[in-house]
Amino acid sequence: MIVYGGAIGDGNRHNHDNLPILLAGRGGGAVTPGRHLKLDKETPMTNLYLSMLDRMSVPAQRVGDSTGKLEEV
Repeated sequence: MIVYGGAIGDGNRHNHDNLPILLAGRGGGAVTPGRHLKLDKETPMTNLYLSMLDRMSVPAQRVGDSTGKLEEV
C-alpha cells in the first residue's frame, strides 16, 4: 500500500479539509482497489493510517488524533 496526496485541501485558504489522497495497491488482498471514497468532512487522516496498520496486522489503538479505523477501505 502506498499513500500519496497533499496536506492542504485548498491552497488559497490553507485548510486541511477535503484532502486529495490516493491509496494505491492491494495490500496483499487487504484493500479493494479501483474505487472512489468520499468520507465525512470531520474524518481525520490518521484514521487511514490506523486502518493501514490494521490491514498489515500491526496492533495499534490510536495514531495521533485518529477516532477509529476506516472499514470502507
